[in-house]
Amino acid sequence: MIQENKGLLDTEILYGPKICGKKVREILKGKYEVRTKKEEHVKVIQDDCTGCELCYIVCPTGSFEMENGKSEWKYGMEVCSDCGVCRYICPVDAIEWSYPEGGAGAVMKYS
Repeated sequence: MIQENKGLLDTEILYGPKICGKKVREILKGKYEVRTKKEEHVKVIQDDCTGCELCYIVCPTGSFEMENGKSEWKYGMEVCSDCGVCRYICPVDAIEWSYPEGGAGAVMKYS
């Protein structure tokens, strides 16, 4: 049976099962330390978000969740590594991203 492409990006077909959001945070648990941020530096503009899930899929720290068909930067204050990939991947510029204050954010512990 041929599976019909459901839209612009059918991630199951292209990449296999999703390892995003909560799964990523579970994998990373204990592998980073968080230096508390004072202000949020990422915001999803809900009116512009199309629900394509790209930011949710590519976020290396699982900072995004999909709720009601839209992306939310829900865990960023706790786990965001400030890479900015969400800003670059968004096809409709629905993500406002500014540089976070120095010395804050998630610091990965590779050993």
